Amino acid sequence: MNGRAGSRLDPARLLTLCGAIALAVMLFWTMFDIGGRLAFNRPIHGTLDLVEVTLVLVAFLALPECFRRDELIKVDLFDTMVSPRTLGRMTLIGEIATLAFLGLLIATLWQPLADAYRFGDQKPDLPVPIWTLLLTIELALVVSMLVVLRRIGSQIRAALQPPGAETQAPTLHRHEEATP
Repeated sequence: MNGRAGSRLDPARLLTLCGAIALAVMLFWTMFDIGGRLAFNRPIHGTLDLVEVTLVLVAFLALPECFRRDELIKVDLFDTMVSPRTLGRMTLIGEIATLAFLGLLIATLWQPLADAYRFGDQKPDLPVPIWTLLLTIELALVVSMLVVLRRIGSQIRAALQPPGAETQAPTLHRHEEATP
């Protein structure tokens, strides 16, 4: 991917942008609430609900981009103890387990989403329907699943290439910076 904005829609990047907007809203709303408390002894009604809503948005909307960049928390316990081939297999197994877990989350979220929509649940202080939050989480999980599927596909393609036939430079982890 080059540094320019592409002509095609990138759902992971779009969700990350929405998560960043939610973070900015949370930041500024909280600052105004604290300022209102200090200056006028009047807090803004619904601050707790807004922080809860935006916190959910920040966490889940950033998830697909974290999967794509491989920036999740990892414990590199076996990386130096096994061969690169075995490590690749272990990574692939981890990606498949991640895919299964995301699928499980997606499947188990359908019923609460349907119930929240059916009963019209909303936050107590702000008129934010709960089903919209659950739908947003569902969307972020589906995009995350697609990102993980793409990662699995590229790992399988790389594993099927004959040795020495690499077409791309190997992916570096963040802590393994390339030296000139």
